[in-house]
Amino acid sequence: MKRVFRRGFVKKVLSASPAASYGIRTMLYGTLLPAPVIGTRKEAVLRMREVAAAGHECGVHAWDHVDWHDRLPGMDRTEVFETFGRAANRFAEIFGRPAEVAGAPGWTASGVSVEAYEARGIRVASDTRGGSPFHPLRADGAAASLVEVPSTLPTLDELLAFDEFRGEKREGAVDHLRRDVRDAQGVSVHSIHTEIEGGRAFAGLFARQLEGWSADGVSFVTLSAAAAAATRAGDPPPPVRALRFTTVRGRAIPVTTGEPAA
Repeated sequence: MKRVFRRGFVKKVLSASPAASYGIRTMLYGTLLPAPVIGTRKEAVLRMREVAAAGHECGVHAWDHVDWHDRLPGMDRTEVFETFGRAANRFAEIFGRPAEVAGAPGWTASGVSVEAYEARGIRVASDTRGGSPFHPLRADGAAASLVEVPSTLPTLDELLAFDEFRGEKREGAVDHLRRDVRDAQGVSVHSIHTEIEGGRAFAGLFARQLEGWSADGVSFVTLSAAAAAATRAGDPPPPVRALRFTTVRGRAIPVTTGEPAA
């Protein structure tokens, strides 16, 4: 509820048609209704296992999306390790194997969270915005072995908060993203949300996005494949970068990015 007072948050949320995307019940979770533990819901677990069986790469997002997003910078080391450990344990229960890939809520990461990832066997992460793959700097000053593959494209809900894509002009977001990928050097990473692109309000728009990229000859690969390409034997190794917070147009809350390590 406190996010209502953050600049730009209401505009961003309203652009994503919240009632149609989330549903009223989901919008009330954590406020008037208790938030459900998704990993214990039989139907949800079956859906997650179906995704893995279909060949998609699966990883850890968070134990509690809002808690990690809002409080990570203030968590001490023990809490960070315990919080991520709960998520990693639940992932192993659901999929029958340890997680090797992770992506943080709201691109919120720190040197300590990188260490927590590595302690649980994460080898590829996508916790930051902008740039090419790199090795993040841990809190202890050492370069992490895991490869960070940043999100490079704006998300649909960010774009729809721009005046040039609001309302009837939303179709322009498809061409915008197609142009971004065509102009990019190297891999492009696009973050989507099940409740946004997969919801009835925007599923058609997302389908046209995929059709457009396919028509452009875009190949769709996993984060692990992108990380492997960045660490190919014989090529220069990915740089080491420190994690810092920055702002991104269309997003009300700062996100993590990688900067050259001192």
